Amino acid sequence: MIEIKNIDDPRIEEFRSLKNKNLLRKDLIIVEGEKVILKLLNSSLKVFKIFAPKWFLEKYKNILQGDIYQADKKIREEIVGHHLHQGIMALAERPAEYDLCNLSFPALILNGVTSPENVGSIVRSCAAFGIKSLIIGPKSCSPYLRRCIRVSMGNIFSMKVHHSKNLEQTIDKLKEDSVLIYGTANIPGAHNLRTLKLKKESALIMGSEGHGIEPEILALCDQVIKIPVDIDVAHLNVATATAIFLYHLSS
Repeated sequence: MIEIKNIDDPRIEEFRSLKNKNLLRKDLIIVEGEKVILKLLNSSLKVFKIFAPKWFLEKYKNILQGDIYQADKKIREEIVGHHLHQGIMALAERPAEYDLCNLSFPALILNGVTSPENVGSIVRSCAAFGIKSLIIGPKSCSPYLRRCIRVSMGNIFSMKVHHSKNLEQTIDKLKEDSVLIYGTANIPGAHNLRTLKLKKESALIMGSEGHGIEPEILALCDQVIKIPVDIDVAHLNVATATAIFLYHLSS
């Protein structure tokens, strides 16, 4: 165990930085909070560093991995900036990327979902309703951002994730492999969710919070479905809508 006495100690530099993209370029992730770090420690991912208070280090001493750092409460608060994750953080390798051919179906596709909170909530819903694979379009935020991981409660560690560089090409490839593509949109002609049963070899697309699925992506869908809502409510939050779709389609 290494005692940190200076907030500028270079050994904890990754925990001070809020620039998630710099870590992702190095195939690293930051994980926060007791429950989420426990999921990390019980996964197959390699843990490089843990920065935590003494009680955590003592409680889980038999399963800790990597270099172990601790500091007094004042220094921890200066470093983490807030109390949401209890001053417990870990630096780990980013999960491996999956090829399309190695995904399991049904799968979920995100098109332009940029909010880390929404992406994290969506991942948690996927875990709850048995969706194991996630395809991230180029305009969606990474599910490996620290806030996404925290909101997902670490469920991202058990997901098969594929980052698509060109979502149209990815969907075309899925259709070539006989994967049925469902779009989601509250538009005339869309099928009522209550009348639909999700086929196993299929993928469900969720669009951006503000604009929904892009028109060129929607045009590629084999079928468009909608959640019947009150006429005065045009749209639902994307994380809420995803949970409703996945709950219904899994039942």
